[in-house]
Amino acid sequence: MEYGPIAPSWIVLPLAIIALLVVAAHLIVLREHAIGKMPESRRQIRMVTGWVMMFTIPLAAYGFGIVSPTKEQEFLTAWLAIVGLLGAVVLMACVDALNSIRLARVQSREIHQELRALLTQQPEHDG
Repeated sequence: MEYGPIAPSWIVLPLAIIALLVVAAHLIVLREHAIGKMPESRRQIRMVTGWVMMFTIPLAAYGFGIVSPTKEQEFLTAWLAIVGLLGAVVLMACVDALNSIRLARVQSREIHQELRALLTQQPEHDG
């Protein structure tokens, strides 16, 4: 008995196209409009994550909607690559979170320094 792919391609492929368009739009916004509006380190991490997702989405569509589990070598290779790329996306999300913590600490230090400087200034009285 011949088995088909995990999910019907008529469902998987349109969803993959929509996901690709959303990620592509996000990358365009990051490239064109986010410069100077967010920290550069955050923008770069999110650009890399977006590009990894651009490779992951079509491969996941292939794994779900095109390759059949009966084609064991192709199926296994596709799913190993999908899991690896998903792991990379999760790793980049962790890097982004750690970077956000770092940025928050830097900003908090700067605010505390400014506050300390303001509090140590002598008030001027017109007395």
